[in-house]
Amino acid sequence: MTKIKMNAKVKGFTLIEMIVVMAIIGALAAIIIPTMFGFVKDAKRAAAITDARIIKEAIEFSLVNNLPNSGADMSSFNKVLWLSQEGKRSSMSTRLANGEEHEMVGAFTNYSWSMYRRGELSPNSKSQAIDLIIAKGLDNAFSEEWKTGEKANPMGYNKDSKNCAQYLKDKKTNFGLIVVYDTMGFVRMMQVYRKGVLVTYVDGTYVVNTSEKAHFVGDGTWDTIWADSGEAAPEAFCEINLANGQIKDNGKTGGWF
Repeated sequence: MTKIKMNAKVKGFTLIEMIVVMAIIGALAAIIIPTMFGFVKDAKRAAAITDARIIKEAIEFSLVNNLPNSGADMSSFNKVLWLSQEGKRSSMSTRLANGEEHEMVGAFTNYSWSMYRRGELSPNSKSQAIDLIIAKGLDNAFSEEWKTGEKANPMGYNKDSKNCAQYLKDKKTNFGLIVVYDTMGFVRMMQVYRKGVLVTYVDGTYVVNTSEKAHFVGDGTWDTIWADSGEAAPEAFCEINLANGQIKDNGKTGGWF
């Protein structure tokens, strides 16, 4: 019987073929990787806006349903929301005396949340009664833990090295929150910083800032929330100013708590 000898010869890739394959892989990676990062970034932004909507709706639901029976009166709305830039350098009392366009509002920040978690909010106090309503609404809206942190208003972290990320580090918390609401219980403007994303809500518009330099709004106009991105703010926002102050029960002005 004649034996047939099989001599199989395996052919490998040539250097040119390997270079071509690597070039194709590199080209695909250049297209796919940025797209994937873009999807991740968009998803992160969308999730942040969704959370901000939940926060806003939880606050409004709690206020609209409980504010009428809270015993709070107009003295509880002791913050001033300026609706024009006139006399920006004037003192608050002077601007009020001149009759500049403004709205009396209330505000809730991390300071009030910290008091709530420490059991320091009293339903018998007019302003604290509203804070208690908001805090309970927020507590019921999220299952994750919102760290108590120190009693500190985030509005002080709005310049130079003082930014959102630094606030979380310094105050030992995992979020930053500023809420401004009107006498009807609706949120007029809000800032919430969580997981490296700052979401600002003003008059129906949500603005997302993922910059490491993102900062909270202080006593400047709300157009400053666009400063980190280098984009121009809508003209309407240049007319809104939340003074870093409050009106006391005796009619005099003072700093934020």
